[in-house]
Amino acid sequence: MFKKIKNIFTISSIKSRTQLAFFSIILLLFFSGAISLLELERVSHDTEAILRASKESTDLAGEMISALNEQNDAMISMAVISGSIKDITPHLSKCEESIVRLTAASEEAHKRMINTDHRNVTDSLLIFTERVNQLAQAYINGDVHRAISSDTLTRNTTHMWYVESYKPEYLNVSTQITKYMTGSETTLGPDVNRLSHTARRAVTPVFISLVVMIVVVLMLYYFLHHYLIKPILPINADLGDFLKYRTPVDSNIACRDDIATLRDRIIALIQKLRQ
Repeated sequence: MFKKIKNIFTISSIKSRTQLAFFSIILLLFFSGAISLLELERVSHDTEAILRASKESTDLAGEMISALNEQNDAMISMAVISGSIKDITPHLSKCEESIVRLTAASEEAHKRMINTDHRNVTDSLLIFTERVNQLAQAYINGDVHRAISSDTLTRNTTHMWYVESYKPEYLNVSTQITKYMTGSETTLGPDVNRLSHTARRAVTPVFISLVVMIVVVLMLYYFLHHYLIKPILPINADLGDFLKYRTPVDSNIACRDDIATLRDRIIALIQKLRQ
């Protein structure tokens, strides 16, 4: 049974062996190339995802900083610089717009970090953002002015409110935004590590196929030298001696397959020529 199976997989033709060897090399290169292309596609996709996430986080932090600074500029103009309701009016819409922008951006930042180890950063960011927005809204609604006695309502009193109440909350929000920027970059670490592993997986098939191909080429060289070149050289030498000195061709030259058939036919042809 084993002998029959062995005969099925036995190749007794140099042509077939050579074709099989080169076909195996081509198949190996095609397979390794396909795997590498697939992994490189994953690398490209992961790289784009990481860059997109980084850009979105940076843009979101920039939006929060822009809205916060716009609100702070409006509050300085209203509470510190302006001296009358007429002077305050142009800054009200700007302040209200910044409140909406800052709220939306901080909520989006919290949504992005909610499933990460840095969720506490955006939790604090939401709390401080709500505080600073409440203070700004209180000033817009006139609550700050009503809290201050009309007899003592001066530029200095609103100035002190800004310095003692609003500015610390503004600085807290600014600090939390900075922490968010640092935390969002840190959360990209696992993605970068995954990208590194994917890159190694893309290179590994090529390296393995290179090693295997070198082994196959060495085996192919051994096969061609042992089964083709080595027996042909003495056959060629004996045939030259026959043509020159009429000496017989050695029938015991070690060879097999097509070369053995060629040797036997040369010997048969020489025997016919002698008849």
